[in-house]
Amino acid sequence: MSKFKPVRKGPRGEQPKPGAIPCAILIISGIALLSMLFYAALSSSVK
Repeated sequence: MSKFKPVRKGPRGEQPKPGAIPCAILIISGIALLSMLFYAALSSSVK
């Protein structure tokens, strides 16, 4: 039978994945685009 060993961190620390920054930039730019679209729609209906 095989022996199971608990997972331990090795001597080298693993780097966190750098996927959070582009995702945050994408979400913030989407929110900004939507707010500009709503602002343009509301400002054109007021005139």
